[in-house]
Amino acid sequence: MPRYHIIITGRDAEAMLDLVRVHKINVLDHGQRRTQAAFLVHAIADETDIQRLKDAGYEVEQREDVDQTGKARQEEVGVGNRYLKERPR
Repeated sequence: MPRYHIIITGRDAEAMLDLVRVHKINVLDHGQRRTQAAFLVHAIADETDIQRLKDAGYEVEQREDVDQTGKARQEEVGVGNRYLKERPR
């Protein structure tokens, strides 16, 4: 099941703490950010967790599929040791 980078918005600080305490969500940063109207955090979650959060009253913005993005970035990595100098024969 794909996992997504998401932004979760909640009504208050307690609700944001419940993301970890109750919902067991993998929060990316170690602090919530406060907007004028709410609190938000970045996290990683699958579709089941996203729906569970929405049902619990959180606003969830779904971003990129982190597994797909990670695989694409791995394709960019070179092969071999670019720092190893070839020795003349």
